[in-house]
Amino acid sequence: MCGIVGVVSAAPIDPREVERLRDRLAHRGPDHAGIWLSADARICLGHRRLAIIDLDARANQPMVSRDARFAITYNGEIYNHQALRRELQRDGAAFRTESDTETLIEAYRRWGTGCLDRLSGMFAFALWDAQERRLFCARDRAGEKPFYWAQCGDAFLFASEPKALHDWPGLSRRVDHDALIDFLSLGYVADPKSIWRDLRKLAPAHSLAVELDERSRPTVGEPRRYWSLVFGKNRGKAVCAERIRATLLAAADEMSIADVPLGVFLSGGVDSSSVTAALSLSGHAVRSFTIGFDEPDYDERAWARQVAERYGTEHVERTVAANDLPVLKELLDHHFDEPFGDYSSLPTYVLCREARGAITVALSGDGADELFAGYRKYQRLARRAELAGVLPMGVARALASAADAVLPEGSHWRRTLGQYGLDVAPMLADMLCVGAPTALLRRIARGELARALAHYSPLHLVEQVLAGAPADAGLIDTMRHVDFALTLPGDMLVKVDRASMAVALEVRPLFLQRDVMELAASIPGEDLADRSAAKLALKDAVRPWLPDALLDRRKQGFALPLPHWLRGGDSAEGRGADVSNALANWIDVDAVRRMARSHASGAADFTQLLYSCSVLDRWVARWQPA
Repeated sequence: MCGIVGVVSAAPIDPREVERLRDRLAHRGPDHAGIWLSADARICLGHRRLAIIDLDARANQPMVSRDARFAITYNGEIYNHQALRRELQRDGAAFRTESDTETLIEAYRRWGTGCLDRLSGMFAFALWDAQERRLFCARDRAGEKPFYWAQCGDAFLFASEPKALHDWPGLSRRVDHDALIDFLSLGYVADPKSIWRDLRKLAPAHSLAVELDERSRPTVGEPRRYWSLVFGKNRGKAVCAERIRATLLAAADEMSIADVPLGVFLSGGVDSSSVTAALSLSGHAVRSFTIGFDEPDYDERAWARQVAERYGTEHVERTVAANDLPVLKELLDHHFDEPFGDYSSLPTYVLCREARGAITVALSGDGADELFAGYRKYQRLARRAELAGVLPMGVARALASAADAVLPEGSHWRRTLGQYGLDVAPMLADMLCVGAPTALLRRIARGELARALAHYSPLHLVEQVLAGAPADAGLIDTMRHVDFALTLPGDMLVKVDRASMAVALEVRPLFLQRDVMELAASIPGEDLADRSAAKLALKDAVRPWLPDALLDRRKQGFALPLPHWLRGGDSAEGRGADVSNALANWIDVDAVRRMARSHASGAADFTQLLYSCSVLDRWVARWQPA
C-alpha cells in the first residue's frame, strides 16, 4: 500500500511543489518518499511507499523502466504478479527487481490497456508513456484503492486522497451539493463524485488517459469501463459448495504473498471466520485480531475465540469504550478528509492500529455482504418477492400509508412497512438511505442544499445502476448490483482504506479477489437469501469449516454501540450529538437538535443522521469550504 500523487502540466513543474503534495500522504507510505520529473519538466510523479513485496530499495517508486520509456506511481498489490512475470519472461521481458511494480510496467508494455484484464489484485496507478506522451490511469475492479483527479487551469492533478491536492494553486474548495446530499442520505459520497465540485474520483473498474501535446495543455479523455460484474445472469444454475470452498482456498493462497508479516481480522462473524479458516487451511500460520465492546449485544469476541481456538491462531483482542471516541474522532477527521458517516470506521481504526503492532498485511472479510447477499435487507427483499404474488400493490401502499400516519418518524417499522409500498427503484434507494430519507432531508434542508434537492436525490444513483442490471434480475440480484456499485466502493472500501492507511497497514479483502467475485455473481439470488436467513450459499459452503452455532446465529455486523451511547444523557458522547450553527446555511439546526432530544429519550432512532451531522460540523471547521 502506498500514496500516489502526480501532475501533468502545460507549463514546467516545480518538483518541490509536488513533493509537498506527496508528503501530505506520508501516513500511507512511511518507508520511502520518491519523486520523478520528466526531462521537459511537464510531468511529475510522486510516491510514498509502504514496502510489502521486494523490500529492496530498487523497488522504490516512482519506478522508471529499463529503457526509460515508462514511469509509474502505483498503489496496491498484484497478487498474480509472479505468474504474469513468468509469462512475460517467456516473451523476452527482462527484470531488475522482484517487485509487482516492475511486472505492471512490463505487462503494460506487452499488452497495453489490455493488461488490466490480466491483473488479479487491488490497485490505483498512473503510468507515463514517453513515446506516446500519454498518462494512463486505472483503478481496480471493486474500487479498493482510491484515485482522485482534477483539471485545474493548464494542469491535470491526481492523488490517493483529496488532502494532497488542497494546496494546489487555483484548485477551489467549492462544495458539490449533490455530493452533500449523498453524504447526508447514504452516509458517504458516491463515486465518481467527491465532496469538492472540482475534484472527482476515478470510478472502480475504469481507466483514464491524459494526452500531452508538446505545445498544449493536457487533454483528459472520458473515463472508460474495462470490466463489469453482472448479477442474475445465471438464474436457476446452482453453484456447488465444494466449488465455493475451493475458490476461497485458492484466493487465500494467492493473496498471502508478502515479504512482511501477515494476519487476519477476525470479528466472529461468518465472513471473517471464513477468511481465517481459508488462510489456515491453505497452509499458512495465522495471527488474528479482534475488537469487542462491553455491551453484550454488540460484542462478538466469544465467537471469534471459538474460531481462533479451532485454527490455533495467535489471537489478540482489544475493546472500545465510549470514552475512546473523542480521540478517535479527532484522528479520523483528518484521515477521512471527505465527510464520512459510517461510524464503524472508529472500531475499524482501533483494529488496524492494534494489528499494526504485529503485522503489515491483514486479510479481511469485506465485500462478502454485498456479493453473497448478507445484509438483513436481503431477507426483506425475499419477503417482498414472496408477498408480491399474494399482496396487491394497492394494499401494500395502503399499509405503508397507515404506518406513515400512525408510527413516529424515526421508527424502524414505519420505515420498513413504507418500503413495501414503493416501486423497486425507490424502495432500493430508500433502503440505501441509512441517514436521512429524502422526504426528511427535504424538510430540514436550507439554502443551496435545498435548491440541489429540487433536481437530485439518491434515487438517481439507483436508476443509473439499474440500467446496467439484467431486465429479469430478481430483487436480491438487483440489490446486489446496487450494493456492489454504490455501498461497497463508497462506504466499505473507503472505511477500510482510510482506517488502515492511517497506521500504514495493508488490508486485502479476500472476497474481492477476482475469481471469488465472479463466482459469487454467478450464484442465483434465490440461493443466497430467503425471508428467514441471508448468505445461504456461503454458509452452506463453509459449514465444514465453522461451528453450526456461529453460522446460524443472527447477524450482528461490525458496529459500535453508538445508538446506546448517544442516549448517554450527560456523557460526552451524548452531548456530542449536538451540532453548531456552522451548518445553518445547509440544514435546519434546530430540527436536528429536536431529533437528538427525541433519540436521547428513546422515542426514535436517529443515530446515523445525528452522527453524520456531527461529522459534517467538524468537517466544515477543519476544511473551511468556500
